[in-house]
Amino acid sequence: MSMTEKVSIRGGDLAVRVYEPAVHKADAILIHGYTGSKEDFALIGPQLAEMGYRVVTSDNRGQFESDHSADAENYKILSLAQDHLALAQHFGLQKPHLFGHSFGGLVAQRAAVEYPDEWSSLTIFCSGPHGMPEWTPLAADIEYLGDHSMADLWEANGESQKPGNETGSLKQRRWFASDKNSIITHARHLMFEPSVVERVKSTRLPVQVIRGANDDAWPHDLQAQMATDLGTDIKIIADAGHCPNEDQPIETANLVANFWDSVE
Repeated sequence: MSMTEKVSIRGGDLAVRVYEPAVHKADAILIHGYTGSKEDFALIGPQLAEMGYRVVTSDNRGQFESDHSADAENYKILSLAQDHLALAQHFGLQKPHLFGHSFGGLVAQRAAVEYPDEWSSLTIFCSGPHGMPEWTPLAADIEYLGDHSMADLWEANGESQKPGNETGSLKQRRWFASDKNSIITHARHLMFEPSVVERVKSTRLPVQVIRGANDDAWPHDLQAQMATDLGTDIKIIADAGHCPNEDQPIETANLVANFWDSVE
């Protein structure tokens, strides 16, 4: 099992897990989604390593076990993209494959267009082409956190009353450990981030688009159109929601690794 290590990146420590293959084929960076963490890849990380891929995952800056920043600019998408490039350089990864889940898909797209020569491919996983102003609950959370703590919002949203959210659970621990300024900044990106799809296409990077059959985040037709605009077909994982990496980890890992294999 991969252990968490702290790595000094761009002025702060990021919490990282690396899944090492027995026989190394290539490298990959996996970026988690909104309020997520490196643990989101605890099931597919080992699977991908078994298929020859050295996989690096981390908590985004301000999230869970990574350092908070006094400057909210460090939580913006461009800065997060720079963090993942710096992680790849720190570990000596050779043009890693880039994978972003949900909010992480927006970060991965930005990393791809800003540093196209640094990656072998891009996988946009249960994500979309841009932010969604229609997500009004995010706007409410942004406003609430202006005058309240993360713990207050946890209670206000009724999380403490939901089954499985007992004290000490991963979801609660990482929520309470995260910087509310990172949550606010990421929520704004999820609502208002402009599309870079045309710029992604112009990089000529190989691109894969995947969603769960029951994904309830970005509208299905919007994700399908994004795939079309990128010159590819969307891949759909049956019996999975917004997190096929947890709902169907073996199928997810196989789909991703087969794509990476086709690029190598």
